[in-house]
Amino acid sequence: MGGINLELLNNLKVGIIGCGHLGQAMAGSLVNQGLEKENLLISYKGNPLTYQKLEVQGLASCLTTNQRLFQESGIVLITVRPQDILELKETVVSSKVLIVSCMAGVPIELLNRILSMDVYRMMCSGPDTIVSGKGIAAIYPEHEHLKLLVRSINLTHIKVMSENDLDIFTAGVCMPAALLKSENSAERKMAVERIGMEYPLISELYAWALKALPHFHSSLDKKKYIERMITKGGVTDAIINSLANGVPFDVALKKGIARTKEISIEIQQSIISRVRG
Repeated sequence: MGGINLELLNNLKVGIIGCGHLGQAMAGSLVNQGLEKENLLISYKGNPLTYQKLEVQGLASCLTTNQRLFQESGIVLITVRPQDILELKETVVSSKVLIVSCMAGVPIELLNRILSMDVYRMMCSGPDTIVSGKGIAAIYPEHEHLKLLVRSINLTHIKVMSENDLDIFTAGVCMPAALLKSENSAERKMAVERIGMEYPLISELYAWALKALPHFHSSLDKKKYIERMITKGGVTDAIINSLANGVPFDVALKKGIARTKEISIEIQQSIISRVRG
Protein backbone atom coordinates (compact mmCIF):
# COMPACT_ATOMS: atom_id res chain seq x y z
CA MET A 1 0.00 0.00 0.00
CA GLY A 2 1.35 3.45 -0.86
CA GLY A 3 2.51 5.68 2.00
CA ILE A 4 -0.15 8.37 1.45
CA ASN A 5 -2.89 5.75 1.07
CA LEU A 6 -1.76 3.98 4.23
CA GLU A 7 -1.67 7.21 6.24
CA LEU A 8 -5.18 8.20 5.13
CA LEU A 9 -6.64 4.78 5.86
CA ASN A 10 -5.01 4.62 9.29
CA ASN A 11 -6.44 8.06 10.08
CA LEU A 12 -9.92 6.96 8.99
CA LYS A 13 -9.96 3.60 10.81
CA VAL A 14 -11.78 0.66 9.22
CA GLY A 15 -14.59 -1.31 10.86
CA ILE A 16 -15.80 -4.74 9.73
CA ILE A 17 -19.17 -6.01 10.97
CA GLY A 18 -19.47 -9.76 10.60
CA CYS A 19 -16.45 -12.00 10.51
CA GLY A 20 -17.26 -14.98 8.34
CA HIS A 21 -14.97 -16.01 5.48
CA LEU A 22 -15.32 -12.66 3.66
CA GLY A 23 -14.82 -10.48 6.74
CA GLN A 24 -11.77 -12.49 7.83
CA ALA A 25 -10.24 -12.35 4.35
CA MET A 26 -10.69 -8.56 4.20
CA ALA A 27 -9.35 -8.02 7.72
CA GLY A 28 -6.30 -10.20 7.08
CA SER A 29 -5.54 -8.49 3.77
CA LEU A 30 -5.84 -4.99 5.27
CA VAL A 31 -3.37 -5.83 8.03
CA ASN A 32 -1.02 -7.61 5.61
CA GLN A 33 -1.06 -4.51 3.40
CA GLY A 34 -0.06 -2.27 6.31
CA LEU A 35 -3.16 -1.17 8.23
CA GLU A 36 -2.25 -0.92 11.91
CA LYS A 37 -4.28 -3.31 14.05
CA GLU A 38 -5.37 -0.53 16.41
CA ASN A 39 -7.05 1.09 13.40
CA LEU A 40 -9.05 -2.03 12.54
CA LEU A 41 -12.26 -2.69 14.48
CA ILE A 42 -14.15 -5.98 14.12
CA SER A 43 -17.49 -7.14 15.52
CA TYR A 44 -19.04 -10.61 15.32
CA LYS A 45 -21.76 -12.72 16.94
CA GLY A 46 -19.50 -14.48 19.41
CA ASN A 47 -18.96 -17.79 17.60
CA PRO A 48 -16.08 -19.55 19.46
CA LEU A 49 -14.67 -20.99 16.21
CA THR A 50 -14.55 -17.50 14.68
CA TYR A 51 -12.73 -16.23 17.76
CA GLN A 52 -10.15 -19.01 17.45
CA LYS A 53 -9.53 -18.11 13.80
CA LEU A 54 -9.14 -14.41 14.66
CA GLU A 55 -6.75 -15.35 17.47
CA VAL A 56 -4.61 -17.39 15.06
CA GLN A 57 -4.46 -14.38 12.70
CA GLY A 58 -3.57 -12.08 15.60
CA LEU A 59 -6.80 -10.12 15.14
CA ALA A 60 -8.66 -10.94 18.38
CA SER A 61 -7.46 -7.62 19.85
CA CYS A 62 -9.49 -5.83 17.13
CA LEU A 63 -12.82 -7.14 18.44
CA THR A 64 -15.30 -4.59 19.76
CA THR A 65 -19.02 -3.77 19.88
CA ASN A 66 -21.10 -2.59 16.93
CA GLN A 67 -21.76 0.68 18.76
CA ARG A 68 -18.08 1.55 19.23
CA LEU A 69 -17.28 0.38 15.71
CA PHE A 70 -19.90 2.71 14.18
CA GLN A 71 -18.78 5.64 16.33
CA GLU A 72 -15.02 5.39 15.80
CA SER A 73 -14.58 4.06 12.25
CA GLY A 74 -14.30 6.25 9.18
CA ILE A 75 -15.35 3.36 6.92
CA VAL A 76 -17.58 0.46 8.01
CA LEU A 77 -17.88 -2.72 5.93
CA ILE A 78 -21.01 -4.77 6.61
CA THR A 79 -20.31 -8.42 5.77
CA VAL A 80 -23.13 -10.11 7.70
CA ARG A 81 -25.80 -12.30 6.11
CA PRO A 82 -28.46 -10.12 4.45
CA GLN A 83 -31.11 -11.44 6.85
CA ASP A 84 -29.09 -10.07 9.81
CA ILE A 85 -29.04 -6.44 8.63
CA LEU A 86 -32.08 -5.58 10.79
CA GLU A 87 -29.99 -6.21 13.91
CA LEU A 88 -28.17 -2.96 13.08
CA LYS A 89 -31.37 -0.93 12.70
CA GLU A 90 -31.27 0.75 16.12
CA THR A 91 -27.51 1.29 16.26
CA VAL A 92 -26.46 4.93 16.60
CA VAL A 93 -24.18 5.78 13.67
CA SER A 94 -21.75 8.69 13.38
CA SER A 95 -22.78 11.11 10.62
CA LYS A 96 -19.18 11.11 9.34
CA VAL A 97 -18.89 7.37 8.71
CA LEU A 98 -18.97 5.80 5.24
CA ILE A 99 -21.15 2.69 5.47
CA VAL A 100 -20.50 0.01 2.87
CA SER A 101 -22.70 -3.04 2.39
CA CYS A 102 -20.89 -6.12 1.08
CA MET A 103 -24.15 -8.10 1.05
CA ALA A 104 -25.58 -9.43 -2.18
CA GLY A 105 -29.25 -8.89 -2.85
CA VAL A 106 -30.03 -5.88 -0.65
CA PRO A 107 -30.46 -2.70 -2.75
CA ILE A 108 -29.32 0.74 -1.66
CA GLU A 109 -32.85 2.08 -1.27
CA LEU A 110 -33.69 -0.60 1.32
CA LEU A 111 -30.34 -0.23 3.10
CA ASN A 112 -30.86 3.53 3.40
CA ARG A 113 -34.29 2.92 4.94
CA ILE A 114 -33.01 0.40 7.47
CA LEU A 115 -29.96 2.39 8.60
CA SER A 116 -31.48 5.87 8.13
CA MET A 117 -28.49 7.16 6.18
CA ASP A 118 -26.80 6.85 2.79
CA VAL A 119 -25.16 3.47 2.21
CA TYR A 120 -22.69 2.40 -0.48
CA ARG A 121 -22.47 -1.10 -1.91
CA MET A 122 -19.31 -3.08 -2.62
CA MET A 123 -19.36 -6.57 -4.08
CA CYS A 124 -16.22 -8.72 -4.06
CA SER A 125 -15.02 -11.96 -5.59
CA GLY A 126 -14.74 -14.95 -3.25
CA PRO A 127 -12.62 -14.93 -0.07
CA ASP A 128 -10.18 -17.41 -1.64
CA THR A 129 -9.35 -14.88 -4.39
CA ILE A 130 -8.84 -12.12 -1.80
CA VAL A 131 -6.45 -14.31 0.20
CA SER A 132 -4.52 -15.26 -2.97
CA GLY A 133 -4.21 -11.61 -4.07
CA LYS A 134 -6.35 -12.17 -7.19
CA GLY A 135 -9.56 -10.59 -5.93
CA ILE A 136 -11.74 -7.93 -7.55
CA ALA A 137 -14.41 -5.56 -6.27
CA ALA A 138 -17.13 -3.31 -7.67
CA ILE A 139 -18.43 -0.20 -5.87
CA TYR A 140 -21.70 1.65 -6.36
CA PRO A 141 -21.93 4.57 -6.19
CA GLU A 142 -18.22 5.23 -6.44
CA HIS A 143 -16.30 7.12 -3.76
CA GLU A 144 -12.58 7.96 -3.71
CA HIS A 145 -12.07 6.66 -0.16
CA LEU A 146 -13.71 3.36 -1.12
CA LYS A 147 -11.52 2.99 -4.19
CA LEU A 148 -8.57 3.55 -1.86
CA LEU A 149 -9.95 0.87 0.45
CA VAL A 150 -10.28 -1.58 -2.45
CA ARG A 151 -6.63 -1.03 -3.36
CA SER A 152 -5.72 -1.41 0.30
CA ILE A 153 -7.34 -4.85 0.44
CA ASN A 154 -5.21 -5.67 -2.63
CA LEU A 155 -8.28 -5.94 -4.87
CA THR A 156 -8.61 -4.79 -8.47
CA HIS A 157 -11.38 -2.24 -8.91
CA ILE A 158 -13.98 -3.12 -11.57
CA LYS A 159 -16.04 -0.12 -12.65
CA VAL A 160 -19.83 -0.54 -12.85
CA MET A 161 -22.30 1.91 -14.34
CA SER A 162 -25.40 1.12 -12.27
CA GLU A 163 -26.57 -0.80 -9.23
CA ASN A 164 -28.07 -3.42 -11.58
CA ASP A 165 -24.52 -4.17 -12.74
CA LEU A 166 -23.83 -5.53 -9.25
CA ASP A 167 -26.17 -8.46 -10.03
CA ILE A 168 -24.15 -9.18 -13.17
CA PHE A 169 -20.92 -8.85 -11.16
CA THR A 170 -22.26 -11.28 -8.52
CA ALA A 171 -22.93 -13.90 -11.20
CA GLY A 172 -19.72 -13.12 -13.06
CA VAL A 173 -17.43 -13.78 -10.10
CA CYS A 174 -18.76 -17.36 -10.09
CA MET A 175 -16.91 -17.90 -13.37
CA PRO A 176 -13.74 -19.55 -11.99
CA ALA A 177 -15.82 -22.58 -10.94
CA ALA A 178 -17.76 -22.43 -14.22
CA LEU A 179 -14.54 -22.38 -16.26
CA LEU A 180 -13.34 -25.49 -14.49
CA LYS A 181 -16.64 -27.24 -15.25
CA SER A 182 -16.60 -26.18 -18.92
CA GLU A 183 -14.18 -28.23 -21.03
CA ASN A 184 -14.38 -26.66 -24.51
CA SER A 185 -12.37 -23.41 -24.36
CA ALA A 186 -13.05 -22.41 -28.00
CA GLU A 187 -16.80 -22.84 -27.61
CA ARG A 188 -16.67 -21.02 -24.28
CA LYS A 189 -14.82 -18.07 -25.82
CA MET A 190 -17.52 -17.70 -28.49
CA ALA A 191 -20.22 -17.95 -25.81
CA VAL A 192 -18.60 -15.12 -23.84
CA GLU A 193 -18.48 -13.00 -26.99
CA ARG A 194 -22.22 -13.60 -27.44
CA ILE A 195 -23.21 -12.74 -23.88
CA GLY A 196 -20.75 -9.84 -23.88
CA MET A 197 -22.91 -8.12 -26.48
CA GLU A 198 -25.71 -7.92 -23.91
CA TYR A 199 -23.59 -7.73 -20.75
CA PRO A 200 -20.18 -6.12 -21.51
CA LEU A 201 -19.17 -6.55 -17.87
CA ILE A 202 -19.15 -10.34 -18.33
CA SER A 203 -16.34 -10.05 -20.91
CA GLU A 204 -14.20 -8.15 -18.39
CA LEU A 205 -14.98 -10.65 -15.64
CA TYR A 206 -14.16 -13.56 -17.97
CA ALA A 207 -10.67 -12.15 -18.54
CA TRP A 208 -10.25 -11.86 -14.76
CA ALA A 209 -11.55 -15.39 -14.12
CA LEU A 210 -9.00 -16.93 -16.50
CA LYS A 211 -6.19 -15.32 -14.49
CA ALA A 212 -7.76 -16.13 -11.12
CA LEU A 213 -8.04 -19.87 -11.74
CA PRO A 214 -6.22 -21.88 -9.07
CA HIS A 215 -3.86 -24.69 -10.06
CA PHE A 216 -4.67 -28.25 -9.05
CA HIS A 217 -2.51 -31.33 -8.54
CA SER A 218 -5.29 -33.71 -9.56
CA SER A 219 -8.77 -33.86 -11.06
CA LEU A 220 -10.05 -34.78 -7.59
CA ASP A 221 -8.67 -31.52 -6.18
CA LYS A 222 -10.41 -29.64 -8.98
CA LYS A 223 -13.70 -31.42 -8.29
CA LYS A 224 -13.47 -30.63 -4.57
CA TYR A 225 -12.77 -26.96 -5.34
CA ILE A 226 -15.89 -26.71 -7.53
CA GLU A 227 -17.97 -28.37 -4.80
CA ARG A 228 -16.65 -25.89 -2.19
CA MET A 229 -17.72 -22.97 -4.37
CA ILE A 230 -21.33 -24.21 -4.55
CA THR A 231 -24.08 -23.27 -2.12
CA LYS A 232 -27.23 -25.31 -2.76
CA GLY A 233 -29.78 -23.11 -4.50
CA GLY A 234 -27.23 -20.34 -5.02
CA VAL A 235 -25.86 -18.60 -8.10
CA THR A 236 -22.86 -20.88 -8.69
CA ASP A 237 -25.17 -23.88 -8.23
CA ALA A 238 -27.47 -22.54 -10.98
CA ILE A 239 -24.54 -22.06 -13.36
CA ILE A 240 -22.85 -25.40 -12.67
CA ASN A 241 -26.13 -27.35 -12.90
CA SER A 242 -26.88 -25.69 -16.24
CA LEU A 243 -23.45 -26.65 -17.58
CA ALA A 244 -23.92 -30.20 -16.28
CA ASN A 245 -27.18 -30.35 -18.25
CA GLY A 246 -25.29 -29.47 -21.43
CA VAL A 247 -26.46 -25.89 -22.03
CA PRO A 248 -24.01 -23.43 -23.67
CA PHE A 249 -21.73 -21.37 -21.43
CA ASP A 250 -23.52 -18.07 -22.14
CA VAL A 251 -26.93 -19.57 -21.36
CA ALA A 252 -25.55 -20.97 -18.08
CA LEU A 253 -24.25 -17.51 -17.13
CA LYS A 254 -27.66 -16.00 -17.92
CA LYS A 255 -29.19 -18.60 -15.60
CA GLY A 256 -26.77 -17.36 -12.94
CA ILE A 257 -27.74 -13.72 -13.50
CA ALA A 258 -31.43 -14.65 -13.32
CA ARG A 259 -30.83 -16.58 -10.08
CA THR A 260 -29.02 -13.57 -8.61
CA LYS A 261 -32.10 -11.42 -9.25
CA GLU A 262 -34.44 -14.09 -7.85
CA ILE A 263 -32.39 -14.39 -4.65
CA SER A 264 -32.38 -10.59 -4.31
CA ILE A 265 -36.18 -10.49 -4.50
CA GLU A 266 -36.45 -13.31 -1.93
CA ILE A 267 -34.09 -11.50 0.46
CA GLN A 268 -35.89 -8.17 0.08
CA GLN A 269 -39.29 -9.75 0.70
CA SER A 270 -37.96 -11.49 3.81
CA ILE A 271 -36.47 -8.28 5.22
CA ILE A 272 -39.52 -6.13 4.42
CA SER A 273 -41.91 -8.66 6.00
CA ARG A 274 -39.87 -8.59 9.21
CA VAL A 275 -39.81 -4.77 9.23
CA ARG A 276 -43.60 -4.69 8.89
CA GLY A 277 -44.06 -7.49 11.38
